[in-house]
Amino acid sequence: MIVSELWQYPVKGLAGITLDSIRLEAGKHFPGDRRFAVTNGHPKQDEALAGRWVKKSFFLQMMKFEELAAFDCDMAGEVITLSKGGDEFLTADLATDAGIQLVNEFFVARFADRLGGRPQLTRVTEGAFTDTKAPWISLGGTASVDRFGSATQTAPDPRRFRLNIMLETDTPFEEASLVGSEVRLGEAVLRVEAPVGRCAAIDVDPATAVRGPHYLPLMQREFGHTDLGIFAEVTEGGLVRPGDHLTIMA
Repeated sequence: MIVSELWQYPVKGLAGITLDSIRLEAGKHFPGDRRFAVTNGHPKQDEALAGRWVKKSFFLQMMKFEELAAFDCDMAGEVITLSKGGDEFLTADLATDAGIQLVNEFFVARFADRLGGRPQLTRVTEGAFTDTKAPWISLGGTASVDRFGSATQTAPDPRRFRLNIMLETDTPFEEASLVGSEVRLGEAVLRVEAPVGRCAAIDVDPATAVRGPHYLPLMQREFGHTDLGIFAEVTEGGLVRPGDHLTIMA
């Protein structure tokens, strides 16, 4: 297995960006990933605004708001640029109150009438707004994505699964065999913890931001499971780049 792509999703639910390299840190999430999220007006959303990890039900997410996938998100330090189809909507400095307010108003204008309150941008102070609190990163194989595409008659697209590291593989779901193993990836060492169980977010086509059929029952019939990808914890930090090989250590 060889690293084919590195993906970072700075804002939970929005489109991601590819990276030329990443320096993983032991016991930490994928750097810069899901640092921000947008609350959904939940009555207890102050818990989400406190900067601590909370479950995904507090946030705008593709399971309910598929149009999020259409918004491209570029981050340069603390400066965010949001665009769609090449049209730029805003650039804001998230280190300033004015910048955060600008982003808040963007989401209020598009979603507030469908929510119980006003959506607000929040930043996690430690960790990431991933679906699991554990400091895990996610990896998946290209053959698994291709097999999903053939089974569902959709274009194979790793963005559908929002994994951090894509591995060039030959056999669908072969990465699942790594669960319980320690592997070296570039300069880093990872312990593979568990498969990634999928949810209804994969029903959204990342190229069109249109919701398709519900694919989990089809996955269960075709594959005998609804997993795609693996979770791993970084045990030794180091630089990882596309082209790096994954080797099993134990």
